[in-house]
Amino acid sequence: MDSKYISKIGALLLLGGATAGGFTSCQTDDFGEGDGVVQLKMEVSTTLTRSTPDNVQELRDGATVYLSSSKGLIFKCTGVDNVPALIPLKSGAYVAEAWAGDSVSASFDKKFYRGYQPFEVQRSETSSVTVNCTIANVVAGVEADESIAEVLKNYTVTVGHSRATLDFTSDMDAATRAYFMMPDEDSSLTWTITGEDMAGNPFKKEGVIEGVQRAHEYIINMTHSAGETDPFGGALINVTIDDNCLVVEDVVTITGAPSIQGVGFDLNAGLTGESAKWERRSIYVQAFGKLTSLKVHAEQSAAMGLPASDFDFMTMDDAQRARIAEAGISCEYAEEGEYCNARIFLEAAMLNRLPDGEYPIELTAVDSQGKKRVRTINIQITDADVKLTETPWQEIYATKATLHGEITKASASDPGFRYRKQGASEWIEVAGTASGNSYSATLTGLTPGTVYEYQAKSAAAVNTSTLTFTTESIFAIPNAGFEDWSTLSSNSKVIIPSASGNVEWWDCGNHGSATLSKTLTQKSSDVKHSGQYSVYMKSMFVGFGTIGAFAAGNIFAGTYDKTNTSTMGGELTFGRPFNGSRPVKLVGYCYYKPATVNYTNSQAPISSGDSDQGIIYVALTTGTSEIIANKNSAQVFDKNGEGVIAYGEMVFTGEYGSTSEMRRFEIELQPMAAYNQQRATHIILTAASSRYGDFFAGADGSVMYLDDLELVY
Repeated sequence: MDSKYISKIGALLLLGGATAGGFTSCQTDDFGEGDGVVQLKMEVSTTLTRSTPDNVQELRDGATVYLSSSKGLIFKCTGVDNVPALIPLKSGAYVAEAWAGDSVSASFDKKFYRGYQPFEVQRSETSSVTVNCTIANVVAGVEADESIAEVLKNYTVTVGHSRATLDFTSDMDAATRAYFMMPDEDSSLTWTITGEDMAGNPFKKEGVIEGVQRAHEYIINMTHSAGETDPFGGALINVTIDDNCLVVEDVVTITGAPSIQGVGFDLNAGLTGESAKWERRSIYVQAFGKLTSLKVHAEQSAAMGLPASDFDFMTMDDAQRARIAEAGISCEYAEEGEYCNARIFLEAAMLNRLPDGEYPIELTAVDSQGKKRVRTINIQITDADVKLTETPWQEIYATKATLHGEITKASASDPGFRYRKQGASEWIEVAGTASGNSYSATLTGLTPGTVYEYQAKSAAAVNTSTLTFTTESIFAIPNAGFEDWSTLSSNSKVIIPSASGNVEWWDCGNHGSATLSKTLTQKSSDVKHSGQYSVYMKSMFVGFGTIGAFAAGNIFAGTYDKTNTSTMGGELTFGRPFNGSRPVKLVGYCYYKPATVNYTNSQAPISSGDSDQGIIYVALTTGTSEIIANKNSAQVFDKNGEGVIAYGEMVFTGEYGSTSEMRRFEIELQPMAAYNQQRATHIILTAASSRYGDFFAGADGSVMYLDDLELVY
């Protein structure tokens, strides 16, 4: 979805809600009050003709749900269970979309599903919206007649588009299918059959399937008619294409777990009030299908006057229901079409007889599909003049956090907080800054990866209701000093930045260059900042005579996937799993010396005779990035892409540091649009001695040394 889609709206979206507060994978713009109610359900059609069903739970966990209006994108959430139960929407026209699976250029096992459903929100009405997700891939297969084995051996059928290809080999199962995501500018699949005839002579035949469509399966049928030969000699291989529209044989419904929400209050913040001044309060529960269980667990059941600490409104008998209601908790339940709802009432009489203290109540709702939601409401009886409000995850960092409170009485003075590491004996007090009835304070000097507890206080008293937060853990870059090196266990010619013989975190372009006995990236003990080694990258022409290609010395967090033999380019995956923290900069030590550009082309933004440029860049993202080095149409990392949370780079345009002393550098991570909307799941970290090496452009002889990288918080 285009990043330009950002706007403000308001309606009620009900999709089995996630716990409010804490981290979810959802992002929204600022919401106003809603006019209507929308119930959203997502269905994924995973069982397809000639296709293997997917793991529905994995699809569910990885699904991304979008809502947009005529003004653009207004809501995005990853993980069906993470979608908030209540999102205000104004009356009007909207579109609901859902994406699930893996959207990759080509794969034998990764499929992608997409659904699209327009809907309208009407004032004071409830609408039900189902988003039916169907396969979005173009699917291809190869089926060879038995007669092929009589005339062709060791054959491969290469199928693909302008960005990626896959090889079907003669020993593959005929049921094997390839899944392609077509580039916007490409609507054709090419196929090439290569092999040997029975005399050992090379064989090649190729063709194009024009106008392919998603959710269609294209079978490349290979047959041979005895006695027939092609015009150039050899056996005649006939190729026909079957175009099958994929027929859904089964529909798997994916719905959110039941939602549990406070009516007129934030369930996470709980209920706080003075003794004998309470009114009746209620909690709303909603689910698709039916509720099979609605359990209540009251820790302080005796003090609350309840006849039991555990009871289930969906299974209790009438006598027990009456006793619970008389004590002060009752429930109303109704089923309406595809969904049901329950309302739990906390009666004023029960609340007003409670002495000062805290009374947590745990609610567990289970629907007819077995999906469960657990929420806890904390009831606090106090005459304190301040109380806590939840600190959002966006305001909790590795070494600082902002606390929030509410002034509940006009007479309150000197509002503030006290906090400590969980389990410590001494509290630390801080003053708050008031704004209307709210106040806040920012704590600094905190310890990363640590649980803290805090309370609200004023000049009059301390409100003993306690909340906790956990500071972000720092992320240590593996092999950040580049001390660990080995040769690839499967190919001793390939040097890799790992001690085990297997690619672990860092990778480089040596996989491709080693085929021609060249090494782009290796350890160096000559130029270093600390330890025994640094990483040494050198740009060079890889080949013999005029046959070959220019390549940049490089190192990156990710994997070198393969070399495209037709373009001499590498296909890489950038990105490694990340802990979701928010560092402010990357620091390290570098020596860079450029040479004069002597390899370039019309696609590269650098010219022969220019001084070469080096680059180091770092990005926090929500996924990996596919990179393709190609002098004609390179696929490079997009720092403005939708999944980029933060980005920073340093471009070297001249000599930086020296052979005798590496120079410290700092790269600030700049927040992107999604910075405060979701956490990063991956980190991309790349360095190259020629900035435009992806385009086969740069200078033979440019070098970069790198050492002691660190993320600073």
